[in-house]
Amino acid sequence: MDNAQLTETDATPTTALAPLFYSEEEAALLLGIHRTTLRHLAVDGKAPVPPVHITEHKRIYRRIDVERLAGIVT
Repeated sequence: MDNAQLTETDATPTTALAPLFYSEEEAALLLGIHRTTLRHLAVDGKAPVPPVHITEHKRIYRRIDVERLAGIVT
């Protein structure tokens, strides 16, 4: 097959890239706690993983931190 016959589907990788960050809801789910519990811990400065503050009320969590704490091998 030459390059002229390749379609967009043929050139698309089959594996999706992992996200760099998790939302508060996703992080809480992976950590096995309720999202409001994670939010309260983050507001009190006691979150099990350090949040990245996007706005005053919006936080995200680094994938690597969440997965390490959750024991997920990547």
